[in-house]
Amino acid sequence: MLLHDSAVDRVRALSWADLRRIRSDPAQLIVMMVLPIGMMAFLTPANRAQLRLTGYFDATGIEQSGPGTIVLFAFFITTLLGASFFREHEWGTWDRLRAAPVRAVEVIIGKSFPSVLFSVFQLTFLWVVAFTFWDLHSKGSTWLLVPLTASLAVATWGFGIALVSLCRSIDQLAIMAQVGSLAIGGLAGTITPRDTLPAWARALSPYTPQYWALKGYQDVILHGAGFGDIVEPCLILIAVGVAGGLVALFKFRLNHTKIGRS
Repeated sequence: MLLHDSAVDRVRALSWADLRRIRSDPAQLIVMMVLPIGMMAFLTPANRAQLRLTGYFDATGIEQSGPGTIVLFAFFITTLLGASFFREHEWGTWDRLRAAPVRAVEVIIGKSFPSVLFSVFQLTFLWVVAFTFWDLHSKGSTWLLVPLTASLAVATWGFGIALVSLCRSIDQLAIMAQVGSLAIGGLAGTITPRDTLPAWARALSPYTPQYWALKGYQDVILHGAGFGDIVEPCLILIAVGVAGGLVALFKFRLNHTKIGRS
């Protein structure tokens, strides 16, 4: 499969192999598309009341539940990314991959691409749902959500590939990815408006990438922010992705033993 002439060919072969696997069992992808929609429906009425109490008197609630849910579930893509690596160890095919003429960086890029592709599709789909089904109105240009969403996808990839490089088992990765995403996402204000959080949580939230993604989205939607206002959130999110990529560059090794299933 990987006996190709160039690095591009080898990366493409790895990506196509994982895309075929995802297509053959799309249940996880479907769940990750449906659950956020259900959460939006559940949170929107409560968020409407919370937003109006904090001064947004014409808010419908989707201004919080839409971007909040999107940011929260964006980081769950880590489990899909982790599965693409750890399933090779579970199936006993990792040694064949190591024996192939492929470098670690090519494996990282090739096996990351399907997850990143789905991440972009998931985020785009959920924004379309928020704008069409819940009639979300933005005071700022909706085109500003594009660079923010792209930056968020970079950050989630960095978070995921760092965990893949550092975790020894799929169980470790699942716990850190899912519990961590929920806890840090809640701390950042993705579930309930940040203004309603305790003071200690508000103080800690700027240290999370979710906070910056949500801030960028809500600055556009609620405050009519311009391009200059989203530069900082985009740069911070990209920096998170780059940091994760550097962790993988220095820590990911083809000869590391991983446990695909406990």
